[in-house]
Amino acid sequence: MGFYACSLTPLINKLDSIDTPKQVWYADDSAAGGTLKQLLNWWKHLCEVGPWYGYHPKPSKTVLIVKDSFEEEAKRLFPGITITTTGHKYLGSFIGKETGKRDFIAHQIAKWEKDIKALADIATREPQAAYSAFVYGTSKRWLYVARTTPNISDDLKRLDWIINEQFVPAIIGREFITDTMRHVFTLQVKHGGLGITNISETANMEYENSKLITKELTELIYNQENSMNMDQKVTEEAMDTVEKTKAEFHRNKRSQIYNKMNAKEQRILDLASEKGASSWLTSLPLAEFGFTLNKQEFQDAVLLRYDFRIKNVAAVCACGDQNSVDHALTCKLGGYVSLRHNSLRDTTAELLRSHAYAKMWRQNLVSS
Repeated sequence: MGFYACSLTPLINKLDSIDTPKQVWYADDSAAGGTLKQLLNWWKHLCEVGPWYGYHPKPSKTVLIVKDSFEEEAKRLFPGITITTTGHKYLGSFIGKETGKRDFIAHQIAKWEKDIKALADIATREPQAAYSAFVYGTSKRWLYVARTTPNISDDLKRLDWIINEQFVPAIIGREFITDTMRHVFTLQVKHGGLGITNISETANMEYENSKLITKELTELIYNQENSMNMDQKVTEEAMDTVEKTKAEFHRNKRSQIYNKMNAKEQRILDLASEKGASSWLTSLPLAEFGFTLNKQEFQDAVLLRYDFRIKNVAAVCACGDQNSVDHALTCKLGGYVSLRHNSLRDTTAELLRSHAYAKMWRQNLVSS
């Protein structure tokens, strides 16, 4: 695709040599904006010259967006081309009226809802895989739309509701979740959350940040420059500003949630926010490195992270005391304390043997 885009440069330069509207190309997707006269001139030359360069425009796949007052004239000048006054999808976003944009977002949410339901179904068997697919894959779809489409935060509230009602319970294996913990789950992982962001809260910020970072590129396109004369320092400063803006937003959000929590909930969030406490959560489930967790392991880890009661655990320990996470870690019955100690000892010995010390031995304890 990159080579094909480069091969079209002579065609673009050829179109620049005539009185054409402002044009923009993304690989083989061409677009232009201007008066109807300019667009007609551009379209005729594109259809005439394009085939010389291996580019064959098709009227049936072409859309012209015009104002209501120009619709009839556009239909007369551009036969065979779809004429719309509402707008149309373009490069994953939308250009047109507010009503058209709302319909576009509603259509996208309907598609995303199917993806979320599919991941929720997968989560009933492989919650770690479903969580990773959501955080590192599926969620990027609406993030892209948020970065390229303005003023859609209200439209995306339904998407947040679908995620919170269908996907989150499937991931942690728990139907009832308090409002406080639902807000906690939307925090960044390093702040003690699950990184399942409410996109309706960040959509407007993401759009403004995207505009800031691409400001120079936008100006180059608008001015129809033929070379990428961008100031790298300005771009880096913009990216730094965006990082600071997002960091401040997430810190403020955590503080707002934290201040509404009781002392126990605050302690839970503090522990989940400690350095290294979330490394198991952000790791991809790569079997090659032993990073995969089965359903019980992953859900138990999430439940322990937020001090939820683990499922299918007896209320009373075999030793007669009340069962709890703390008691399970200290109860001497069954030898689990010694097993955990020996497992840590053997792991440490293996790491030392494989990296630094060729000869390692374990001292066996003799009991009488």
